[in-house]
Amino acid sequence: MAKYETPSYAVIRKEGPFEIRMYDEFYTTSVKEAKLAGNRAFGLLFSYINGDNQENQKLSMTVPVINELDESSVSMEFVVPKAYYDQHIPKPNHPNLQTKYYPKHYVAAIMFNGLSTQKHVTKEKQKLIDWLSDRKIKMDGAFRLARFNPPFSLPFLRHSEILVQIDYNA
Repeated sequence: MAKYETPSYAVIRKEGPFEIRMYDEFYTTSVKEAKLAGNRAFGLLFSYINGDNQENQKLSMTVPVINELDESSVSMEFVVPKAYYDQHIPKPNHPNLQTKYYPKHYVAAIMFNGLSTQKHVTKEKQKLIDWLSDRKIKMDGAFRLARFNPPFSLPFLRHSEILVQIDYNA
């Protein structure tokens, strides 16, 4: 995975599969989906990075692919390469795609392997909630699923994370 760019962060605290991180600012290109298992969003985002944008600019693939987990829908997001932060981020042609900005922020993360099925994601999310609760750390935002591997990777080799923004004073 070292060949793909990823958002920059510093690990503030680590306990087993749990981490508290401070992320630097980053941008994503995002689209909403009805459910986690959909693949229409991936196609739209892949077309965007392959030049289906107003500048006809190809962008490098980055990791992770992020899904914001909302009660009624999920987003799928590709991280915008850092080279575009000080320049113009290519504007999507498709009306359902939007650019999202994430300012510098703290998150709690749990890392896990295997398939990112709804059942597995729910189980890992609950572990993170319990870990934060035991440490009296407040969550501040929606949960996000971060997937680092292509869909053809063997399940036991897949690395994923559940992230949630937190109110944290280092």
